[in-house]
Amino acid sequence: MKQNKKLSMDSKDINLSELRAGFEGKPLRELIRHHLTCQSQARRIKGINGTVAILPEEARGVVEGFIDQWNLRVYDRDFWESDTALIFDQITQDAYNVFSEMGLSTNDEMLFNMFNIIVLSYAYSAYDQPKMREFMGISVPVFPWVSASSLLYPVGATVYIATQTPASPSMIMGYGLVNLGYLLFGAGIVKGTFRIFGLKKRWQVFVVAVIVFLIGTVLSNISA
Repeated sequence: MKQNKKLSMDSKDINLSELRAGFEGKPLRELIRHHLTCQSQARRIKGINGTVAILPEEARGVVEGFIDQWNLRVYDRDFWESDTALIFDQITQDAYNVFSEMGLSTNDEMLFNMFNIIVLSYAYSAYDQPKMREFMGISVPVFPWVSASSLLYPVGATVYIATQTPASPSMIMGYGLVNLGYLLFGAGIVKGTFRIFGLKKRWQVFVVAVIVFLIGTVLSNISA
């Protein structure tokens, strides 16, 4: 897969026959699983938009309809078990036909980019739809990027008090835990989960928030 990523970034290296050989023998769902495992949703969105942007201007207008057309296949369970090389052939041939009808000349880069757009759109849709992933045969846990990123708040607060104030180690740790408690309270109210800690129910988030907040308060006051 890393090789495919490199190929998608360097048009001079793109060769549809070589790419097809790399996909052969692998079910389509495995390619979707790969993208779900290795990318955040934000990177997928950026990838779709960036890939569309490098298409010729005349071709960009057909992308939405092209995605809609291929989305009709998602309800076929056998589709996800199909050999990726065969789906690769179908998508690139379909893209070739669409561009030819528009009078546009095509190259391997354009066709591969259209394939990438479809694959990324499938991963984008499956990201927050467990039932869709189950239907596709994908049982991969999606990394909780939102809750993971939000940890920057208590970490940043801890770094600040450790570097900008003459605080003791217990006070520094306590301050960080108190801020983590605030974060968890907020997550419990707004989302009801905090998946980076494995908290999938609102009451679990609140319980951990209370415990963390109390421990942080005690540590902060030890040397006060």
